[in-house]
Amino acid sequence: MKTALIGYGKMGKAIERFLTQRGHEIVCVVEAGEEWKFSTDEFRSAEAAIEFTCPAAAARNIMLAAEAGVPVVCGSTGWYDRRQEVDDFVTAHDGALLAATNFSIGVNVMMELNRRLAAMMSSLPQYTPSLSETHHIHKLDHPSGTAITLLEQIMHEDPLYTAWSEDEAAAGVIPVECERRGEVPGIHTVTWTSDVDSISITHDARSRDGFALGAVMAAEWIAGRKGIFTITQMLRSLNIL
Repeated sequence: MKTALIGYGKMGKAIERFLTQRGHEIVCVVEAGEEWKFSTDEFRSAEAAIEFTCPAAAARNIMLAAEAGVPVVCGSTGWYDRRQEVDDFVTAHDGALLAATNFSIGVNVMMELNRRLAAMMSSLPQYTPSLSETHHIHKLDHPSGTAITLLEQIMHEDPLYTAWSEDEAAAGVIPVECERRGEVPGIHTVTWTSDVDSISITHDARSRDGFALGAVMAAEWIAGRKGIFTITQMLRSLNIL
């Protein structure tokens, strides 16, 4: 498969390693300030592009790739306030997009558990949820996109909770703690607490490799497709979830 990398930081280099290991060809690498590459024959020849950059660049990168006719797998977070605009643009250009807050297979297994646990807890009001997340000091957004997805799942499954906050403690609000330290790839913990016990589920990433492999699997899956997809759709079609 011919692939393009949009962003060539630590994640980009990890993705490059897995692409090479799985026998794929990297035909173009687009770094910051190199938007002109989206109009090159090399980029247009890609069967899929993998985008890991920053919140300020992600939406434009996806749309430029859609204009070039290249399906996009996007792991950047912090740009979802423009999500509908981007989805509409990709659809209008008959493109393909699979954007996810986290491509780690393990994290997505945790998300499935999180949904099921929240649904069970909706009938046990004596338990209250909280979330904590830790990332490296270079991560700009907080809470992380993964944390927000976990929070949205809880609120969808349990109508007692309608908001989350890093500051406010109130009924119906899920408290969130965010920490940035060192080079931690990512730790997410959801805890349900009652007066007598607590139940926790945690995903602790040991490296970026889990995210990189999942992104490469998503690129393999989206090649040749048209439309807006989720990682849950992909994993279910592969019989992983």
